[in-house]
Amino acid sequence: MALAEDELRPHLDRGEKLLWAGQPTQGMVFTAMDWYYIPFSAVWLGLVFHVFGRTTRSEPAFWLVALLFITVGLYFLVGRFLIDWLYRSRLIYGITDRRAIIVSSLLKPSVRSIDFSSLTGLKLEERGDGSGTISFGDQPLYGYGQQFPPSWGVGSQFFRVSDVKKVYAIVRDVTRRLKGKG
Repeated sequence: MALAEDELRPHLDRGEKLLWAGQPTQGMVFTAMDWYYIPFSAVWLGLVFHVFGRTTRSEPAFWLVALLFITVGLYFLVGRFLIDWLYRSRLIYGITDRRAIIVSSLLKPSVRSIDFSSLTGLKLEERGDGSGTISFGDQPLYGYGQQFPPSWGVGSQFFRVSDVKKVYAIVRDVTRRLKGKG
């Protein structure tokens, strides 16, 4: 948590108070869509190896296409998990007395800010272990909760944070206070 706080401090406005800082769940994360993607990837690779493995063609263009199909299959089967893992390891979340902050530093540093005074929607998805996802703002109906890769998200969200109910309560309290309802 201290590391997350240190990363967020330079992004705070004058007089702004950091109320919570954290990161998404680290390591390998599976979502509901993996029940589709993993078998699809295995079948894809099986077909690719079956089709391209039985040929005696030697044209470079043919083998480039084969390599492309194998690369796509390996990405869907394994690579997307590794990229997602790396992305989440460089993601930091913060809640202040004014907004939510999402700091990412995978390729180039970026900061996303969600102003609580103009927030139009808030959604909590809790898991059995107490972790969960908080989505800020109205989310599109298509693919919500089924985004790919999982934590890259549709819209703005805190993906799989620990003790999500506590974090959600902080957001609700700040939002109510800023909108004059509490």
